[in-house]
Amino acid sequence: MMKIRYDELKVNDVVVFHGANVRIIKVTETPAPANEYYPNEKTIAFDIDPADEEAEKILGKFYSHGSYAGVGCLELELVKRDSQ
Repeated sequence: MMKIRYDELKVNDVVVFHGANVRIIKVTETPAPANEYYPNEKTIAFDIDPADEEAEKILGKFYSHGSYAGVGCLELELVKRDSQ
């Protein structure tokens, strides 16, 4: 699997998030600076849904349908990206 940064996330990407395969269903970003510690990074927010049955078992019903955010330089493992 390949690692991608939060600021490279796209809708429909399947990524490993806290040990579970989840699908990115929405991505938004706020302009730089994210904060004083990351002055050259944007804040990236994303919403997820489970990508498989196991994801809901790992994260639970609430967290597997959540909204999360972090600075653009954080990384996730990319499982699948649609070629469209």
